[in-house]
Amino acid sequence: MDFIGNKCPVCDKYFHGDDDVVVCPECGTPHHRECYESVGHCANENLHADGYNFAHDEKNDNNADVVICPSCGKENDKYQFFCKYCATPLQKEDQRQNTENAENRQGQPFGNMPGGTGAPFAMPFMDPLGGVPADTDLGDDVTAGEAAKYVKQNTPYFVRIFSNIKAFNKSKFNFSAALFSGGYMLYRKMYKIGAVIFGLEVALYAAMLYVVIAFRDLYNQFMEAYASGMIKVNEFLSKLSTADAIKLYVPGIVYIMLIALMIVIGANFNRLYM
Repeated sequence: MDFIGNKCPVCDKYFHGDDDVVVCPECGTPHHRECYESVGHCANENLHADGYNFAHDEKNDNNADVVICPSCGKENDKYQFFCKYCATPLQKEDQRQNTENAENRQGQPFGNMPGGTGAPFAMPFMDPLGGVPADTDLGDDVTAGEAAKYVKQNTPYFVRIFSNIKAFNKSKFNFSAALFSGGYMLYRKMYKIGAVIFGLEVALYAAMLYVVIAFRDLYNQFMEAYASGMIKVNEFLSKLSTADAIKLYVPGIVYIMLIALMIVIGANFNRLYM
């Protein structure tokens, strides 16, 4: 008998799929073996004289609106396909098949409203692991399901990427990491490297801003020459000292460094995150 969704009457905790469960031979009440041995008898022993039978009489305080994850034992909405805590499938195989068959009957790819309007009716089946089995080894004894619990947001993308890195040594360019760099790393809980990158970006922006403000007269003269044409620009540049030329090129150099940093982070973020 499957006792997932029921609670042990001793510790009042839900049974997991891998729990060691013993059943009272008289009334059928399930217990954790450790709990049963701790009390030495069935927790419902006082009900035996009244003919109590767990399978017929015990509702076990189950909530019809929730389903219990067979892996972590947490409560989830009954309409969820996967546990929001550990990404374990919640529906049994026959339930998933019935759901998929219902979606197929309502039309592809989104189903039809009554009357054949073709408007969306059934939600597409979504896999938080991106099609990767939850027990797939991603390295260092970490499974895809465990990685999904850590990632939490956008798990289909990252779990697929991690799987491809592990199996084929192939990754993808991460545009979010490229655009937001240090801040995105901090958001993804990469605190050490995120703090370093964020600090470097702030330092580069601060240096560029300082030079532009401190030597604004030099930049104003350059912009006036630029507005007059390239001949004036060349004449202006030829009269500059080496120090002034360096000051003039600092913002451009810093900007190129920031772009290069964004590209490097975008290209390598997924591997660093993994």
